[in-house]
Amino acid sequence: MKLLDQFCAAALFVLAIVDCMLVPRTYTGRIWILGTGLALLFVGMLNLLRNRNDREVRSLRLFCITANVTMLVFVIALIASIGKLRTLQHLQVPLVGALLLAETAFSLGKRS
Repeated sequence: MKLLDQFCAAALFVLAIVDCMLVPRTYTGRIWILGTGLALLFVGMLNLLRNRNDREVRSLRLFCITANVTMLVFVIALIASIGKLRTLQHLQVPLVGALLLAETAFSLGKRS
C-alpha cells in the first residue's frame, strides 16, 4: 500500500510539472491555470515528504523554502499580469507577497 501511495504522490508531482509547462502562452487567464498546477505541485511535494519521513522530517526546510519561493514568484507574476492599478485595487495580493517574502526569510534563517 505504501508503494501505491508513493507512486500516486510522484505521479501527482510529475503531472503538476507537466501541467505548468503546458500553460498556453496566448491565453489571457493563463496565470490561473498556472496557479492550479502550482497547487498540485505543492500537494505532490507534501505527500512525497510525508511518505519519505516516518518520525523525522529532514527535508521540511528545503520543501518550505521551495514552496515559499515558488509562491513568491507566482505572486510577482500575478502582479505583473494584472498591472499596478489592479494590484492596488486588490491589496491582498501585495500583502500575500510580503508575507511570502517574510516566510522565505524565516525559512532561510538559522535553524533553532
